[in-house]
Amino acid sequence: MPGRVVSKALLLLAALPLLGLLGCAPAVKKTERLSPEQVLPLRSASLEELLEQLRQQEAAITSINAVAELIPSTGSAYSGVIEQYHDVRVFVLAERRSGNAAGNPTSGDADGRWVRLLGQAPIVRKNIFDMVANEESFRIFLPSKNKFILGPTRLSRRSDKPIENLRPQHLFDALFFEAPLPAALHLLEENEFGGLRYYVVSEIIPAPPPAERADSGGMEMHRKWWFERSRLDLVRVQHFEAGGKLVADIHYGDWRRDGPAPFPGKIELVRPQEDYRLKLNLKELTLNQPLPADAFHLEKPEGVEVVELTDEPPPEEWQ
Repeated sequence: MPGRVVSKALLLLAALPLLGLLGCAPAVKKTERLSPEQVLPLRSASLEELLEQLRQQEAAITSINAVAELIPSTGSAYSGVIEQYHDVRVFVLAERRSGNAAGNPTSGDADGRWVRLLGQAPIVRKNIFDMVANEESFRIFLPSKNKFILGPTRLSRRSDKPIENLRPQHLFDALFFEAPLPAALHLLEENEFGGLRYYVVSEIIPAPPPAERADSGGMEMHRKWWFERSRLDLVRVQHFEAGGKLVADIHYGDWRRDGPAPFPGKIELVRPQEDYRLKLNLKELTLNQPLPADAFHLEKPEGVEVVELTDEPPPEEWQ
């Protein structure tokens, strides 16, 4: 037994120089010094200040006239197939308007939000689609397929092909900022992602009661707004439906401040339920100028097949 104690003591003494060397070894690290221009300020804001910023953004934009690059893609790691499409040059018209019409996209006079997209193929600049929508219905003309598609804006039926689920009205929430609901509950949190810090404002509303009950169904998430804290720019908006279902995830970047109101130069719209996303890079932008009276008129050309979409299953010849 004494021999074992002596052996352990000798091993410990032999290890001390090595431990000393390790302890004296310089730490392996890399230091990067940022220039004063690269250092981001960390701005602070209260919940009420951020809510007021959202209200001002909604009130600031009445019309949009833009030329943009549109890059669609469909699928995800969850569907197993991801498809990338060529960029499309699009002319974008959008407006909040007031009128006395009944809400038909052919009239262009109805109350609410309107959007029109005219897409051209790259290089040849041939029209490949013309889309118009308000908050009630949409119309899509596809010259290459000789089809004129129309249907209600709140169409819930989905196509098995994600690109066929693209609707002009999906851009409403991306192009027009909506103010917080006055009666909703709003919460503020701080968040961090990718080395940047954010304020996140959550909007919570009463959930509809279950069908079998008349009492309240509790509360549920309605929207989330993300503000990057160096400039307090709005960089992300998430929209939710019942049960916490994410229906739209909108990302903003390259905010421009040279017009009558700040507006993002880059918009990415993700629609998880329809399994597609759109990137919109604005090349030319004019805000708040009156648009022509016929800007949202889209009539069916002669000899074009009409396809009317409803929530009923399509005829077999369309499948």
